[in-house]
Amino acid sequence: MEVFKAGDWVKIKYGEYEGRLAKIAIHKKSGEYGVILYENNLGMHTEQTASAAIIMLSANALIPLPPYVLSIRQLKSLLSGETAYEDLAEKVYPSFNLKLERRYTLMASDIRKALININKKKDPLPHFKEWFWIILNVFYEDLGIPGKYDPDLFSDFPKDEKEIFSTVFGMTEKLYWRLEERFGKREEVEEYMVRFDEEPLWDQPDDQRQALEESAYFMICNDIIERVDSYLFCKGKPQGAWIYSPGQMRHVVLSYESDEDLKKATPEEKALFKDFVKKLYVLGDVTAIRILAWSHYKGNACYRQNWKKAEKYLLELYNRTSDPAAANGLGYIYYHGRTNENIGEYEKAFSYFAYAALDGIDESIYMVADMLIHGTGVKKNIDMGVEMLVTGYRETQDDFCRGIYDSRFAEYAYRMGEACQEGLLYGLGNRDAYRFYLEAKYALVKRRPFKFYGEETRIEKVNRKLETMREELHIDPDRSELKADYPIFINQLFESRLPVKVTVYKKRGGKDYYLKMSRLSFRELLGRLGDIPEDGNMGEPAMRKILITYPELSYTTVSAEIEFRLEEGEILKLPEHGKPFFSDSFRKNEVTGALEFYAHGDLVAALDAKWYVIKVKK
Repeated sequence: MEVFKAGDWVKIKYGEYEGRLAKIAIHKKSGEYGVILYENNLGMHTEQTASAAIIMLSANALIPLPPYVLSIRQLKSLLSGETAYEDLAEKVYPSFNLKLERRYTLMASDIRKALININKKKDPLPHFKEWFWIILNVFYEDLGIPGKYDPDLFSDFPKDEKEIFSTVFGMTEKLYWRLEERFGKREEVEEYMVRFDEEPLWDQPDDQRQALEESAYFMICNDIIERVDSYLFCKGKPQGAWIYSPGQMRHVVLSYESDEDLKKATPEEKALFKDFVKKLYVLGDVTAIRILAWSHYKGNACYRQNWKKAEKYLLELYNRTSDPAAANGLGYIYYHGRTNENIGEYEKAFSYFAYAALDGIDESIYMVADMLIHGTGVKKNIDMGVEMLVTGYRETQDDFCRGIYDSRFAEYAYRMGEACQEGLLYGLGNRDAYRFYLEAKYALVKRRPFKFYGEETRIEKVNRKLETMREELHIDPDRSELKADYPIFINQLFESRLPVKVTVYKKRGGKDYYLKMSRLSFRELLGRLGDIPEDGNMGEPAMRKILITYPELSYTTVSAEIEFRLEEGEILKLPEHGKPFFSDSFRKNEVTGALEFYAHGDLVAALDAKWYVIKVKK
């Protein structure tokens, strides 16, 4: 009786699946084999389209398919790009049933030679995909590759073939999947190891996609060849005599993600960083332009703040890439007159803020709104400015309530406060302004860990506003209790149209009832539906909480829960099985004055109280 092992290819002799090809997946003690079925017209990607089901068959039902043994000469011809896989395919049955004559160590020079030869072909992209598919899926074990590319193994200046192979294999692997997925989405570009000197144009019509893929292919392949050439030149030489490819230099400078990283660098590392930035800039590399622009804009461990240079490089960056962040930076330089003896150049500032606002930059949107409201650098248009301000405030508040604290919500809240004080928001006055300033202060404190430039100055500015308004409005900053005849913020809890968890209880030994309401977390919601995966891994999204502000108490927080003490409270109806219960809607009964909770249209609870008392901890 034939004995098979996992990975062997077989053909089925008889039965329902007679004539079908299969691959051995498991071998049971009973002697049966678990096989994965494949179609007979096997192609390059057959393994991806195989049936997921495993069929159990006896050894008698299976015929072995011996592998085609590929000679080292054939392998080298294939790896060099001189022989196409299709020239060998007719000898192989099925397409993945390949073995090597003997072990072969893949060299950096093999990949370089293959790319050069493939690039000479009239239509290189299909050849590259086919070549890479063979490397990744057929010779994976025979070539002795221990595992897929690990970013931690990446070496800036490889010293041996193993390291350079890790680099090139990782880059080609990422390129392969990038081409297969037609690049993915624009915002995902920064997640890839390989950076483009020029970002490709995205969302092209179908007839332009092939050209777009080929363009990206050539850019990255040239980078790979440059890295290998650099490695081959440097091999065996002392480090002081090494040369570096643009790709290597780019990777080094991008490895310093923040000023904190640069501060930790040694003097020699800082000197190398600046040298590489200079060389890349001479080559016209956008990465270098971007680093020089923002380094001189903010100042860091390698460059002093220099507004003239920041202006120069930001203009260059914007003209090359139309980067909205660069336009926003230029807007601030001109608004504050950084390069004009601190005399604002408002028309210039407005034009660049407007460019960035069109691309959705929050800072620019509120600056455009503010300049429209006051007619700074542009013809005054209060209605348009206020509309932009209110829209931006709502959108950034929504992000803030989802836990995105490194946003510009604080600036929007502050400007909303100023708009209230100036009488620009119909029906809102100084007490509302005080509420917006409280929100601005809270947002700035939550944002403090992100170390925004000039943050402490903004906090001091808001604190002065709050102190002034407390005196005007006679607000006691130490007050911690508030009474209301209606549960404040209950409407916001029910906005999501998901069930709200409601609990009515008494504290031990107490006489008063307490009402607590909270939004369901994603886990709780799935738990109610019985859909929690066994491993508990749900990829839980951030819950949208609500922004709670009590101006009378000088208090602001973000929470998914609110709680009240019911003063002179009476429970009219509660679910039979006690607490908590779930409700999808509520109303205040205009006849009885009771607060009623409903679930699927049925009344599930009702309570009444003279006062709903809020107590906050300060």
